[in-house]
Amino acid sequence: MDFSTFCPHCKTYQEYSLPSFSNRNCKKCERDLLPQASDEFKENFGFNQCPHCGAEHLYRQKDFNRKTGIALLAMGIVFSYWTYGLSLVAVTILDWCLYRKVGEVGCCYLCQSQFRNDSQVSLIPVFDLELHDYYQNLKK
Repeated sequence: MDFSTFCPHCKTYQEYSLPSFSNRNCKKCERDLLPQASDEFKENFGFNQCPHCGAEHLYRQKDFNRKTGIALLAMGIVFSYWTYGLSLVAVTILDWCLYRKVGEVGCCYLCQSQFRNDSQVSLIPVFDLELHDYYQNLKK
């Protein structure tokens, strides 16, 4: 399983592969990145809570860069004037192909940590806007 998050202390982006918990410290400030990881998570990598912040709710989404998706759409819109809308059709087909090919990633509502390349990601529920708003209000 791959784990990526922002360090809460130095705010640097960290990526780790977690077959073991031998090196789970931040590469910059050397603090523990998984302080809330339960013993159950350490044993079988269960997804009942976020190991980074301890939040009880996770969601899954497609593992695709949002900025790239917006850039593709913007290019389709810009070129639609000269292509009489055919660029929008091409972008739609490309988007559909990417949607079918790209895998899923598990995310935490509170700290936005991401979990990739694990079979249990498909067991995590999909995004829930009500839970998202709840966790955003906790941050304030």
